[in-house]
Amino acid sequence: MTRLALVIAIMQLTGCFRTHASDQPELAGTDCYTCHTSDYAGTTAPVHRDAPQIFSTTCGSCHRTIGWKPALAGLHKETFVIASGPHAPIGCQDCHDLASPMPSTAGANTNCIQCHPDDAHQAETHLGVLTVTSAPYAYQASVPSFCLSCHPAGTADAHPDKLFARTGNHAVPCADCHDRTAGSDLKGANVTCVDAKCHHTLSVSDAIKDHREESDYATIRGNGKSRNFCHQCHS
Repeated sequence: MTRLALVIAIMQLTGCFRTHASDQPELAGTDCYTCHTSDYAGTTAPVHRDAPQIFSTTCGSCHRTIGWKPALAGLHKETFVIASGPHAPIGCQDCHDLASPMPSTAGANTNCIQCHPDDAHQAETHLGVLTVTSAPYAYQASVPSFCLSCHPAGTADAHPDKLFARTGNHAVPCADCHDRTAGSDLKGANVTCVDAKCHHTLSVSDAIKDHREESDYATIRGNGKSRNFCHQCHS
C-alpha cells in the first residue's frame, strides 16, 4: 500500500476506533463494513449480500460491537412509524435494546422509557387516561416497551393550539379541561367547560346577550346536555 492510499484509508476510518470487550481494540462505529466486508458477504443465516435493501452495510444498525448476536431482524415494519415524525432521526439501537432477553419482533425489546421518563410532563399528560383495557394509566418502569400498548405507531395526538390556544386562563393542566372518563381527547370530544370546572355558572353580569337572555342561552347550551357547548361560540 502506498503512503497516499494508507492516508486515505486512515481518513476513512477516522472516529471508528473503539475499545470492545476485554479491552480488545477493534474497528467499530459507523464504518464496520470497511473491515467486515467478508463477514457481510459470507453471512448465510440470513443471507445479507443478496438483500442489501434489507440488510444494509451499516452493521452498527443491527449488531452490537461486542458481538454479532443477537441482532435486529429485517426491515422495520411501519406499524411503528420511523419514516417520518419524532422517531425518524433515531438510530435502531437507540430504541431497541439487544441486551434484553426479549426479541425485536413486534418491538418486544424496545426501550421507550429512556426517552420518556416518569417525569412531571409524563404524569400531567396522562392524568385520567385509561389504557386499552380500560384500566387507569400507570407508568411501568419494569416494562420498558409498555408505551406501545397505547401508542403502537409511536405517535400521540398533539393539542391543536392553532384552533384552541392554551394561553391566558386556558394555560391549565390537560385534565382540567379533558374529562378522560368521557372518552378520547380527539377533537375535544371529552372537554368539559361546565360542571365543576371553570364555567359552571354564568351570570347577567357577563353582559353578553346570549348569556343574559335565558331562552337564547338555553338553546345554545342544549338545555345543559352538552358539557362543551361553549365551543359553539368560542371555538
